[in-house]
Amino acid sequence: MTMPDSVSGVAGAGVAGKPRDVNYDLLRVVAMCLVIGVHVINNYMPVKMTLAGSAEVTRSVLFALFMVCNPLFIMVSGRFNLTFDADRPVSTHSAGRLPGSGSDARAGGGAGQADPGSLAPYARYYYKRFVSLIVPYLLYAGGMGFVAYLVIDHRSVGGAVSGTLFDLFSGYDDSVYWFVFMLAGFVLATPFLAAMMRTIGRSGAWLLVGLAAAVAAAEHICDLVGYPLTFLQSFPWRGLLIYYLLGFVLEYYPPSARIRRGVYALAPFALAWTVATPYLFAGQQMQVGRTVTVSFAVVVAAVFLFFRYDVHITSERLRKAITWLAGYSYTIYLVHSPLSKVLIGPRIPVPTDGWSYAGISVLMFGATLLAALLFAVIADTVVLKPVQRLLRKVRL
Repeated sequence: MTMPDSVSGVAGAGVAGKPRDVNYDLLRVVAMCLVIGVHVINNYMPVKMTLAGSAEVTRSVLFALFMVCNPLFIMVSGRFNLTFDADRPVSTHSAGRLPGSGSDARAGGGAGQADPGSLAPYARYYYKRFVSLIVPYLLYAGGMGFVAYLVIDHRSVGGAVSGTLFDLFSGYDDSVYWFVFMLAGFVLATPFLAAMMRTIGRSGAWLLVGLAAAVAAAEHICDLVGYPLTFLQSFPWRGLLIYYLLGFVLEYYPPSARIRRGVYALAPFALAWTVATPYLFAGQQMQVGRTVTVSFAVVVAAVFLFFRYDVHITSERLRKAITWLAGYSYTIYLVHSPLSKVLIGPRIPVPTDGWSYAGISVLMFGATLLAALLFAVIADTVVLKPVQRLLRKVRL
């Protein structure tokens, strides 16, 4: 569920003479692998197998850890998208500085300065996100869905078109592409969220995160004791929106090394609590999906901070490989699910016990990743990139 460079606002690309930040590419690759892992162990095995004892505990731990994928993708997107500043001079639009710092847009004058009353920056922003986020979705999700309706469901062309259109624009709740719907909502709100983050500054940003954590803690506690705060549940993106903002906050107001080590020390206990919740409180599910809890947020923050600040890649060859793989991560997200369900799952042997379940899961993960990567390299080269190059020639 990661985005190509243009979706996440040049996602780590070098600008103004600065080297590309490969750690963000690494985060995208890690999250890409985790989302495939989630689907393999929890959705797409050829037979739903009920595990017990230590095997089920292990599966639950892996599932909770792998579910970090969604927040990671969202944090990377928020980190880059929320740098949007309609008032910034065009010549410094992606200079890698904190939005609003060093901009003379409000002071008046300066070469390349945008007209403060112009809608052009917004038009360019939304159009670029449409080309990089929505166009691949329409091509790949629409194309594969259309073929599936024709070949697997044996529908007529008209029926396949109707089914495909319904799936493309009505799939938030039950589609594997719910993430696209959610991210599109964040993208629409980004210019206004970005202005808010610039205005409130460091103290306000951390206060916002603290308030969100307090609300999450209150909601989770009320759920556990049997008094759910149902009015909060009417906001389906409330938890993931916090991660969208948090990715920006942790980049421009980063915690110290001491605080990071404290988060790392707390993460195993937070993960254990997250996994244990369904066992300790009857009827409760593991809260790792589209909601946010303080314990799971600690796990997410630990993974994000570790790969962002404490992994140092010195090999130039490895850096290039990570960057290359990250460039195909969004396409891999879009196509890995149908490939896994239709082509790979039915050909995988049925597990018989915990050990065979583990081995088959690893096999299915490798097969899905390789198949999706091969498809992405070919399809992006032949179809997506030419279409995007053509669309990007449109001047707004």
